[in-house]
Amino acid sequence: MTLAQIRALLKQHGHKTNAEIDRIDVKRAYGAITGVDVMLADGTVTFLPVEEATA
Repeated sequence: MTLAQIRALLKQHGHKTNAEIDRIDVKRAYGAITGVDVMLADGTVTFLPVEEATA
């Protein structure tokens, strides 16, 4: 997962895309990305779920 994809998730979930990120943890289940834990510089930790695209 790229930083651009993480920034897009932040925007999708209503967070500022220019927020200063301290660290991230990509969550996976059975090899698929299910979400991202984002720790911001102010100490806030947020889980951003990744929604599967349905065809």
